Amino acid sequence: MTPETEIIACPACKHVVRVPLDWLGTQVQCPECKAMFRAPVRAGGQLTEAELISRPATTGAPKPRTRPDVMLMLPAFGLLLCGVMGVLVNAWLLVLVADPVKGKEWAAKQVETLRKMGVGAGGPPEKQAENDAQETEQLLGQFRWILPASLVVSVVVFLGGLSIVLRRSYRLAQVACVLAALNFAHLCCIPGAIAGLWGLLMLGSAEGREHFQR
Repeated sequence: MTPETEIIACPACKHVVRVPLDWLGTQVQCPECKAMFRAPVRAGGQLTEAELISRPATTGAPKPRTRPDVMLMLPAFGLLLCGVMGVLVNAWLLVLVADPVKGKEWAAKQVETLRKMGVGAGGPPEKQAENDAQETEQLLGQFRWILPASLVVSVVVFLGGLSIVLRRSYRLAQVACVLAALNFAHLCCIPGAIAGLWGLLMLGSAEGREHFQR
């Protein structure tokens, strides 16, 4: 025959415990959190409060910072820096390209630089000026869509670095690292490529995934 019981709540974790009547007033251990408490007694038709004797050893204590955290912070700050620089440079170039005069002057200088590097050279000298004018217009047209795209990518790279620091979005951090590694932030960002590849390596490790679970 099952003995009669009283339903009480553990004073440590509030887990409901069934206590046999002959255990009232004795020391009881909570089956959930393992805390020790004195079971209540019935007085005046009502149960008294359970008296907590000892709490269980804390198992969920904060884990100390580990080296992978530091190793993730370095590429994270690299992404932040590259993101900020990418936003500033691309925004400035967008304003420059939007100006009909200054934009054409800037594009002409880029074409001239390419000529000195041997890119696009070799045409008839008498048509060089005409070719340069055509290539300047083409370059301006290309940069009118490349620069906005690079600006957006730079913002994503910055947010990805921020997500690593704040331990918020693992997927965003991965996307930002891929974009930085492919040099999309400003098409020539070697530090971004280093930060992106380093960040991907760390995010792919067990410690990197744990970084976002704390």
